[in-house]
Amino acid sequence: MNTNQERARSLPYRVAVFAFGLSAYLVGVGALVAFILSMLGVVPFTGGPLGKSSLGPALAVDLLLLLLFGLQHSVMARPRFKERWTRVIPAAVERSTFLIATGLALLPLLWLWQPMPALVWAVHALALRCTLLGIALAGWSYLLLASFAINHFELFGLQQVYQALRGRQLTQPPFQVRWMYRFDRHPIMTGILIGIWVTPTMTVDHLLLAAGISIYVWIGVFFEERSLRRQLGRPYEEYCERVRSIVPTFKNRRTSPAPDAIPTSPRKWESS
Repeated sequence: MNTNQERARSLPYRVAVFAFGLSAYLVGVGALVAFILSMLGVVPFTGGPLGKSSLGPALAVDLLLLLLFGLQHSVMARPRFKERWTRVIPAAVERSTFLIATGLALLPLLWLWQPMPALVWAVHALALRCTLLGIALAGWSYLLLASFAINHFELFGLQQVYQALRGRQLTQPPFQVRWMYRFDRHPIMTGILIGIWVTPTMTVDHLLLAAGISIYVWIGVFFEERSLRRQLGRPYEEYCERVRSIVPTFKNRRTSPAPDAIPTSPRKWESS
């Protein structure tokens, strides 16, 4: 038995791995909740310790914050990085490490984001405002449900650290086309796009953030689709022919083999 195997089997080590995974879950989910609240206008952007700047500096700061978040999220989500990273850290905390890094990149973005309050549009009619907020809430709820349609606890790293705590070998969940995945290949991304764009009050800084996140989603889905076609081959091609990406397809375009035939999960980037 080598040293790594001994450490992996020691109770203090397994408890530490689980504690780290739980902490990462709280940080990552907390950052996501803060982001959702900011998109709904519940938590306003203040500029944090930087205060409020004029248009030029505010735009520069916001673009830098978007770039830093995008780089962290993109680099750590790539399979090649994960392969090398798990040579340094235990495989059980790979997802948790990604999650806590995402939270630590997202929270400064929300804290330091420079408000640019000039209005792009504003809806004043109470009924219409409530309707738009309801649609936005539905988008965020759709995202949450999509995480459970695959495996919420594996998606956010808790399953991996729990398996480590129990001394069990890590397992990869099989891909199951359930719920909205039967008509939407990337429901988590669909929920994000609905949540960030449907708002009764669109300011310049909100527009910038929505546009930046949308560009990132488009780029991420492109690379994810390319990776999955390489990994899964024809079964995923058939899934793509039957179900659209982002824009849901509520009617199958043609009869395809059972989606459960796809051997593994197609959401490695989306879950990341």
